[in-house]
Amino acid sequence: MIDKVKSRVRDMIPEGAAVVAAVSGGSDSMAMLSILNEIKDEFGFSLCAAHVNHGLRGEAADGDEKFVCEKCDAMGIKLYVKRADVAELAERQGIGLEECGRNVRYEFFNSLGENIIIATAHNLSDRVETFFFNFARGSALRGLCSIPASRDNIIRPVIDCTKDEILEYCTSNGIEFVTDATNDDVSYTRNRIRHNIVKEFRNVNPSFEASAGRCISAVNEDEAFLSSLAYETVEKAKCEGGYSASVLDLSAVPVKKRALINIIELCKGVTPEYKFIDKICALLKNGGSMQINGGVTVRVRRGVLDFPSAGDDIPETELCERMDFGSAVITARIINKEEINNLQNISKSVLEYYLDCDKIHGRAVVRSRSDGDFIALASRKCTKSLKKLFNELAIPPEKRNCVAVFSDDKGVFLVEGAGISRDVTVDKNTKKVMRIRIERQDV
Repeated sequence: MIDKVKSRVRDMIPEGAAVVAAVSGGSDSMAMLSILNEIKDEFGFSLCAAHVNHGLRGEAADGDEKFVCEKCDAMGIKLYVKRADVAELAERQGIGLEECGRNVRYEFFNSLGENIIIATAHNLSDRVETFFFNFARGSALRGLCSIPASRDNIIRPVIDCTKDEILEYCTSNGIEFVTDATNDDVSYTRNRIRHNIVKEFRNVNPSFEASAGRCISAVNEDEAFLSSLAYETVEKAKCEGGYSASVLDLSAVPVKKRALINIIELCKGVTPEYKFIDKICALLKNGGSMQINGGVTVRVRRGVLDFPSAGDDIPETELCERMDFGSAVITARIINKEEINNLQNISKSVLEYYLDCDKIHGRAVVRSRSDGDFIALASRKCTKSLKKLFNELAIPPEKRNCVAVFSDDKGVFLVEGAGISRDVTVDKNTKKVMRIRIERQDV
């Protein structure tokens, strides 16, 4: 087992590095800590340990903390401890316990120094279980790569060792460890995989984990090759304003999908859910826009893939005969009642609205939407907030601040693309009609 760890560490830890070992007190982390402590002088790195008490298991968690403190003290290894109320923090942040705990741990580990290397005790058995977990969720090749041996400043020195090898090493070397009672609870998905699925595969092949490890390594090699092609495609697709849709679309499907994922991660810091990828591929051919997870809007317009953000509010302008509003030209004039054209939609890029000029109260302005805006549309028998109205009209979030909203001292009386308020409709008593014409330059 030590030879396996040395083989990994040789490529993971440069001479003179500062290594922080994440230690829970379990068999995996205690075995890893023992081996790293044994080889640190040979490989020329410094070593300390870090432990996080998540506050989730009461006295058991406190007992684990005490155990780790005693063992690190006996080994002469400096230990850093953090206590956190992960349950309270997760509720406050609106995230799951597992995600919150992970965030707390790595934020703590990274706070212990600059340019440190964090060693975690994920092993080959964990890697196989994660493979099955991702497989069951329908993951693509990237997910089937399972737990990487290293990523950024995180390394996994015992990633090539099975759980059985680790337990045997602890027994042979008198290494004590604590056991989490929840490890046998098969109501947890990962435990169910470990105790049921992996057990059945071992009946087929007693060396199943080692064989699965070779499979995962091969998958990682294939993924690395395809990812390198995707990176080249991303570089080739770069153009003014975004990325060339045609360059992306002409690439092989596996490369195209990886390139899109890379672009979205690079530009927006979000990994798109796989269910959106095929739809984004369709955008490359047909154009259009869609919203994916994380509130990210993906758009293909005029052959360019980009990510429009919600536009800034367009400054309020007093209603007059002619004005510019973003990409729109708005004109307003008084006409005879007989001139009214009942067909308001002249073309795709031009809209016309007719309203009773005398029913406008006070100062009339054109502006972007504001919180709390609502309108009682003449075409409907209800009052709608602009937020709900825009949702019903399927107006993309990035375009909502660009929609022209007309209001007076009483409130909103016209919304571009939706209609006028009941308060300003033309009736038999109307004397002066105002025609408002909106012409878009970008449609």
